[in-house]
Amino acid sequence: MRLRVILVVLCLLAVSSALVGGHLYYGALRQAAFAEAERQALMRVENLKKQIVAFISDNRRPVQTLARMDPLTAFLKNPDPDLLVQVNGLLDGFQQTLGVEVCYLMDRTGLTLASSNRAAPDSFVGQNFAFRPYFRDAMAGGEGNYLALGVTSGRRGVYHSFPILNPDDGSPVGAAVIKASVDKVEQELHLGPTERVMVVDPQGVVFVSNHRHWRFKTLTPLSANQAGVLTESRQFGRGPWPWTGLTIDDTGQEAVAADQHFRIYARALDGYPGWQVLFLNNPDAVVEAVAGPLLRFTGPAVMIACVLIGAVVMLLYRKASHEIRLRQEAETALRRSDERYRSLYHNTPAMLHSVDPQGRLLSVSDFWADTLGYARHEVIGRPITAFMTPESRCFAEQQVMPAFFQTGRCKDVAYRFVKKGGQPVDVALSAIAERDREGRIVRSLSVSIDMTERKKDQAALEQAKEQLDRYSKDLERLVDQRTDQLRRLSAAILSSQEKERAAIARELHDELGQVLTALRMEAVWLNERLKTIDPRAAARALTMVGLIDKNIEDVRGLAVRLRPGVLDDLGLVDALEWVTADFERRTGILCLFDHDPIPEVGEALATAAYRIAQEALTNAARHAGAAQVKVQLRIEDQSLALTVSDNGKGFDPLQESVSQGLGMAGMRERAGLIGGSLTVVSKPGAGATVLFRVPLTEVAL
Repeated sequence: MRLRVILVVLCLLAVSSALVGGHLYYGALRQAAFAEAERQALMRVENLKKQIVAFISDNRRPVQTLARMDPLTAFLKNPDPDLLVQVNGLLDGFQQTLGVEVCYLMDRTGLTLASSNRAAPDSFVGQNFAFRPYFRDAMAGGEGNYLALGVTSGRRGVYHSFPILNPDDGSPVGAAVIKASVDKVEQELHLGPTERVMVVDPQGVVFVSNHRHWRFKTLTPLSANQAGVLTESRQFGRGPWPWTGLTIDDTGQEAVAADQHFRIYARALDGYPGWQVLFLNNPDAVVEAVAGPLLRFTGPAVMIACVLIGAVVMLLYRKASHEIRLRQEAETALRRSDERYRSLYHNTPAMLHSVDPQGRLLSVSDFWADTLGYARHEVIGRPITAFMTPESRCFAEQQVMPAFFQTGRCKDVAYRFVKKGGQPVDVALSAIAERDREGRIVRSLSVSIDMTERKKDQAALEQAKEQLDRYSKDLERLVDQRTDQLRRLSAAILSSQEKERAAIARELHDELGQVLTALRMEAVWLNERLKTIDPRAAARALTMVGLIDKNIEDVRGLAVRLRPGVLDDLGLVDALEWVTADFERRTGILCLFDHDPIPEVGEALATAAYRIAQEALTNAARHAGAAQVKVQLRIEDQSLALTVSDNGKGFDPLQESVSQGLGMAGMRERAGLIGGSLTVVSKPGAGATVLFRVPLTEVAL
């Protein structure tokens, strides 16, 4: 009955917890959504500011380059028609290359003498823009950056100017100006339907916005004085500049317009004092995005959870009694097991004990107490080292016990215990550690073996040494046999390695090569199909074709370097010609190959010679710093001689690096397996020569 009540209470608590948890989860998720929206908005406004600043500052360096062009300076000093043709060509070239709206040249009075839009109805030629701040900045010797509505073209633009200096005295004689349209920056903002971005001047006039109805309106109503200043500057036309309708709070962080609530994030526009980038985000959209789906999901989920909890409670109720009965049986079995363990611990004819991390005895077996002659209450809680000789105590405290409580094990440690009567007992102690759930050692489980009989065996060991001397010669013979077996094993491994390389090379060339070829055909088909539908996608497909072609070449090169087919098909000479040519192509090091008429040699010899040459060339490229490598293949005294020499920095063969040592060891192993020899001659500053020589026996041929 009590179990049923407990389960019902647990069920009610679970349902209540589910409801409260759902409410808390919704609140936490809502807060997290607002925090994430705030973080993303801050990142968004920073990215937008960088994007806008990058665009409006894109032509600062080009206008400086344009201003330093000699024809512009010469034309300002001497307005010759021939020079005007050159100036117009430069302005047209800059305009087309930069993709800007117009490039033009002004004299020291602000009169436009040449312009890339000279043939347009709204040409700047003959217009005087001396009232513009960017012209005044240039005439003051600095660069000008200006955002304004064109007085001639009626189009918004960002103006960059730079003075053209008189080469004689360095004074400004005119200014070069580049005007770029700001329409492009609005097109590339890629904002969501609830997001608004504005670029506003110090008076609050909206100059750039993805919301076109806000352009040339103000964040707050203008005073008559402010309107007069804007009208006089002609920066944004002649007005009027109505209010956007935004109601901004005192903090400047919240705004309301047309029943929409916005969060304002502002950043200063670098290089344009007083200008700001404003990012307006609607937090109500965030709430709707989080709350709507969650509320539609939470109701059914809570009902399902309640049903599942009820079913689980019924199942738990049915199995609870069974589990309790099983637990009682397990506890009974555990008590019996503990009794058996204690009986085994105390009745085993071995010295068993346990110590804590401080080295104090926690338990000892009856055999341990009887052997040393102590009662159990006389030793429990005392340090184990208190029952050792001084030498063993020092050894245990300084070496064995610190190491044991780090590693958790020790084996056959020689100690000398002292019985209660003072007689020493030699033992060999082994122990393992018992750890808690965190992995900390809480106690040891140790066993000590009496070593008295083992000492008696020392004499027998001395006699055994004489027998070992007699067996030494037989052992040397066995070692020679084993060495020969290892050589044969090494040869078999190298042979298997070559076969595996050949198999991998075939798989790379056949399987992966076919797949890449098929991919290339599909990419070519896709390119042809998309040429008229989507040129940009077609260009991407063509790029894929180039990448696949490069992968095909890489796979072929890898397959050939693993196991060149020319070695199996045409023989050693053609394989060496290929590897030297490939080495020269890959490294840029001049590689010469010279050979005598060479008879056909066996596969093992050809493979060994090819791999030795390949390794020698690799060492020359990695370590020698050589400009030239020479490979020679000769027949000398009925032997095949392969020589690889370079003119690099050389090295001391007795002090060769690890990587070179491994390479040399591999070459010597290959040479020895086929009955040949490998000689390396080198010294610092004198290059290096690798000579491989093997007799041309019937086996080699």
